[in-house]
Amino acid sequence: MQYDPDQLISPRYLIKDLINVEKLTELLELYSNATGMTTALLDLEGNVLIATNWQDSCTQFHRKNATTCSNCLESDTALAGQLEQGNEYNVYRCKNGLVDVATPVTIAGQHVANLFTGQFFFNPPDIDEFRQRAKNVGFEEEAYIQAIKKVPVYSESEIEAHFKFLAKLAEMIAEMGLAQAQILSAKQKETRKREMLAKSFAQFIEMAPLGVVKTTAKSGQISLANHAFLKLIGSSTQAISQMTLTDFVIEKDKSKLNEKLVLLPEKHSFGPLEIKLKTTDGNIIFGLLHSVIADEETSNKSVWTVIQDITDTKLLEQNLRQANEKAIAASKVKSEFLSNMSHEIRTPMNGIMGILQLLQSRITESRSQLLVDKAMYSARSLLTIINDILDFSKIEAGKISLEQIPFSINELINLTAADFSLIADEKNIHLTYDVKNTCPENWLGDPVRIRQILINIVSNAIKFTDSGYVKIICQSINYQGSSALSINIIDSGIGMDEQGIKALFERFEQADLSTTRRYGGTGLGMAISKNLVDLMQGTIEVESQLGRGTQFNLILPLSTTNLKPEKLSTKSAAGLQLKNKQVLIAEDNDINRLVVGNMLKPTQAKLIFANDGQQAINKYKENKPNLILMDIHMPNLDGMQACKNIKALNPDVPIVALTASVMKDELANYQDAGFDEYLGKPIDMPLLLDTIAKYLK
Repeated sequence: MQYDPDQLISPRYLIKDLINVEKLTELLELYSNATGMTTALLDLEGNVLIATNWQDSCTQFHRKNATTCSNCLESDTALAGQLEQGNEYNVYRCKNGLVDVATPVTIAGQHVANLFTGQFFFNPPDIDEFRQRAKNVGFEEEAYIQAIKKVPVYSESEIEAHFKFLAKLAEMIAEMGLAQAQILSAKQKETRKREMLAKSFAQFIEMAPLGVVKTTAKSGQISLANHAFLKLIGSSTQAISQMTLTDFVIEKDKSKLNEKLVLLPEKHSFGPLEIKLKTTDGNIIFGLLHSVIADEETSNKSVWTVIQDITDTKLLEQNLRQANEKAIAASKVKSEFLSNMSHEIRTPMNGIMGILQLLQSRITESRSQLLVDKAMYSARSLLTIINDILDFSKIEAGKISLEQIPFSINELINLTAADFSLIADEKNIHLTYDVKNTCPENWLGDPVRIRQILINIVSNAIKFTDSGYVKIICQSINYQGSSALSINIIDSGIGMDEQGIKALFERFEQADLSTTRRYGGTGLGMAISKNLVDLMQGTIEVESQLGRGTQFNLILPLSTTNLKPEKLSTKSAAGLQLKNKQVLIAEDNDINRLVVGNMLKPTQAKLIFANDGQQAINKYKENKPNLILMDIHMPNLDGMQACKNIKALNPDVPIVALTASVMKDELANYQDAGFDEYLGKPIDMPLLLDTIAKYLK
């Protein structure tokens, strides 16, 4: 049989560990009963492991007498010694007159035992010789002679046949031993492997930075806790040996953990579970638990739990939450401040710009008209600055949202150019625009914000151009596989260097301080434009050289539409006649009330005035006006509640909000209150007349 010595671990085996002595004894007894042969298996220490059919001459006489027993031992030693020298077998006639034969048992090349047979004669015994031996050593003569006569006599050929069997038997014993040796070797390897794994696992658990606890599944008693857990709770192995993991959980969280533990045999694991633990010194820590039930072949299974100390994380979360709450509160305060500032600034601006609009409509003398136009331009510039500041604050707060409505690109460009025609003419700047014939008329987007971007760019172009031209070119292009609106604004102005271009879209930045002193401006317009373009997922780029002008390239990925857009501004309501119509104007500010009244005076409508919301309700009940213009912020009862109350009386009466509060969230509230329209202050006179005409014409 082939064997692999490398598979074997022990350098020396004991034969009794490698064979089934009981089974081999049965086999040799059957052999002895059938043949009369004596057998014995001895280890190398001379210990008899198996002995069958031994002759009485040996057991009752030779082995019991000191002299003859010495002869027996000498015979055993001689046979074993010859086998250890490498002899395959050996035949030896002992000094007690009997013949013994032995063959070695070798396992994996290692001599581990000897198989004996013997206690026979090759020739009939000389009885006289044995009688003399009996007398010499003191045996009971007749009994000894009878025992000698029982010893079998074999020929050498008979012994050779028996020996072949015994040799095969020794070979079989060796094969059995080898198989057993390999099994033992594998078991030893597995045992060592398990011991090494157990040791490594124990070291890993002990060195782990997270707390690890082993508990019994039934009782929950802690059977192992690593250094990290003991440090976490401030205790020792001895102190917690009779405790459970639940003992360290605060009372409020015990049920939460127990619910998970009850389901563990079914679910096999749970986690992450966040609970609070109490240390031995009374401190509370936040723990994140993961537990798994060990797949052991015993009824009393174990539960392994990993505990991560997340106290610092929870404290950080708490600090972040508090900081976020403070930031939200600060943002709310900021929003309220901006809303209030917007209202407070727009209210007097409404008076200024309203009166200027009235003057524009009434003054015919050219010099006076020019002065009023310049005053209106300055007022609009001031309003632009105010809007820039408010818009930038809203952009920073993430409160800017874009509309998706149809608009006419021709109308938008035309209105933008018209806004700057007066100042361009005054500076002798040739302001032109060109919407290419291939450019579709109607687009979907936010026309107010697009116009705001163009106003910022064109305003800069005119501001930084002393003479020459400003061109606006608009066309449709393919951008990233879809349609897009391309707008180029080109001027012959002072231009910028590379540093100026880099700083252009930064807030509060201009080319240099001298530019700021000479030309003015907040430095917010271009930053706002860049943010709005980004919100539209477009691009804005600039090409410029000092002294050679500037070109802005704007790409807005918008889609075209067949929907008909509303006009951005119109004079269609000029000459509007509302004779026999009643309009209720609810406004607490005297100047604004005067402005709106004068704007509507040419319509010949009957005007009814109210100073607060309650008066507005009373005046409505008395007069049943056809339309109501309602301020929002008024004493006694504000416009929101007044609108709700009037709509409850008559849901069909149109109510238009005239408000200096134009923040996005505020506008949504107006619709919820029941307003049909809203107009932001400063009020645009044509837009006001247009809105009234929509309901009363």
